Amino acid sequence: MIGALEGATKIFLDSAPLIYFVEENSDYCPLIEPIIEAIDSGTKLGLCSYVTLLEVLVKPLELRRHDLAERYRDLLLGSENMRVLPVERTVTEEAARLRAERKVGTPDAILLATARLAGADAFVTNDTRLPEIPGMTIVCLQDHI
Repeated sequence: MIGALEGATKIFLDSAPLIYFVEENSDYCPLIEPIIEAIDSGTKLGLCSYVTLLEVLVKPLELRRHDLAERYRDLLLGSENMRVLPVERTVTEEAARLRAERKVGTPDAILLATARLAGADAFVTNDTRLPEIPGMTIVCLQDHI
């Protein structure tokens, strides 16, 4: 597992790592598999947003790959150690604050706000443009290839 995640107990997963895992990306799958295994085993708690579910379902639905869409649903909604979190008022207000202070786009602000409010120790992504968030480690997968 990536060293920065060893001490983390709550790991927020951005869309890209989930896509790499489900679609078995040969470059990134070796990095994300141990994280998913730790979540499945209950060693770590996985977190994501319903916005993440929206993002990962778009391409499979465009391609009419209902089997692939179902794999994403199973991963995110079928695990007792994965929490898919809603976009509530507190999230939108925190996202607005992040947009104003950190100049981050709306989808990323929603995800970062959701992670922060859920108490995530780490945010796993492959987006190099994300700002630092106090109290949360941003782990960019490409930095670990």
